[in-house]
Amino acid sequence: MINSVCFVVAKPVGLEQGSLGIRSAWACHQNGFETRIIYSEDGVWCLTGNPGYHTSMLNDFVAEEGEVYAIREDLERRGIAEDDLIDGVEVVDAADVVELCEEMDSVNYF
Repeated sequence: MINSVCFVVAKPVGLEQGSLGIRSAWACHQNGFETRIIYSEDGVWCLTGNPGYHTSMLNDFVAEEGEVYAIREDLERRGIAEDDLIDGVEVVDAADVVELCEEMDSVNYF
């Protein structure tokens, strides 16, 4: 039985896959699954607080104790500072991602 789900979002704001990742995570979280989202690659742009639906969903997810992570190396490659991220995002090293995913029953990539 699946009790926990990890969503890895690698697509930036403006691409449907990025929105599908957060919507899927939100639905799982609201239904009692332990849920975390890891933003990687160009997906880290989704965390910069651009106005709109995506940021609104992320803020709601964080407010309801959803776990949101950004990969430090991907932020650095894109020149995004930790201070530029929405509140509640935990920055982790790429080496930590395997452990974050292994702890979950299911991993989904968007």
